[in-house]
Amino acid sequence: MKIFHLASVLHNFTETAAALGMSQPNVTQQIAQLEAELGTPLFERDGRRLRLTPGGRALQAECESLLAAEDQLIRQVQYAASAIRHYRLGATMTAGGYVLPGFLAAYSELHPRCNLSLYIANTDEIADRLKKHQLDLALVEGPFDRNYFFAEPWVQDELVAAGQPGFAAAEFSLAEAIAAGRRLILREPGSGTRYCFDRFLAERGLPAPDIRAVQEVNGFEALKQLVKLGFGFTVISELAIREELAAGTLAAARFTEGRLLRTMHFIYMPHENLKFAERFIAFCRRRLPSDDRVDRRQLRS
Repeated sequence: MKIFHLASVLHNFTETAAALGMSQPNVTQQIAQLEAELGTPLFERDGRRLRLTPGGRALQAECESLLAAEDQLIRQVQYAASAIRHYRLGATMTAGGYVLPGFLAAYSELHPRCNLSLYIANTDEIADRLKKHQLDLALVEGPFDRNYFFAEPWVQDELVAAGQPGFAAAEFSLAEAIAAGRRLILREPGSGTRYCFDRFLAERGLPAPDIRAVQEVNGFEALKQLVKLGFGFTVISELAIREELAAGTLAAARFTEGRLLRTMHFIYMPHENLKFAERFIAFCRRRLPSDDRVDRRQLRS
């Protein structure tokens, strides 16, 4: 299956063989065997390149999920032999960088026979990995398909404006900053932070900033460095700049148009590690200060 997956990406058996350290005839033989087992051709030749058949495209669409399931099964067998269970956590940038690590470490200390890994990406990628069964549980800040995932609200987070000390008053108008063409350094579309900022603009009837005044960055460290250099100001979780605020290298401000609040959710799918997801969420709820917890009833009101 791994050979087919790589060949479907490279569209060339010779390049596939080189990437895998195999001979080209061996790759061709393995693909022929897979086609015989499935009873349908997967590739057709288009000059020197390969083109997927309808059957090949159908297999490619499910390939990542099948490979993830295979890897998970191998891990389960290996960890069962050593009496250690492995679970895969996912998180968006703020959640994974500034919220979840402490809880992960505490859970691991309490459960030494659990091996936890953490994968960090934007909300879209995390949701995609959950759908492909490449993660067991995730903590996200951005929007997700509530009809597809089980979801548990956990903690509230506030986004603030951040810039060099003295970049703005403690409270200032975002509309006026946009009208003045002040440079905004923002996360990329697909991130939870960007989604919340764009939604805030829409809900308050504020104009979108001129594209020439926006610098997009897909990671917090580079974004914070640009802000520290005075290149512009950003909108970011207060959790992500706690150290900079304490050190005085960044300052935070709020908008006169209102506060920018969001809720972090645990999301997961009903599969074989459902009990772990429920145990981990319950553990995190117990360790979170009561003032920070999100009441489900508040979300319904």
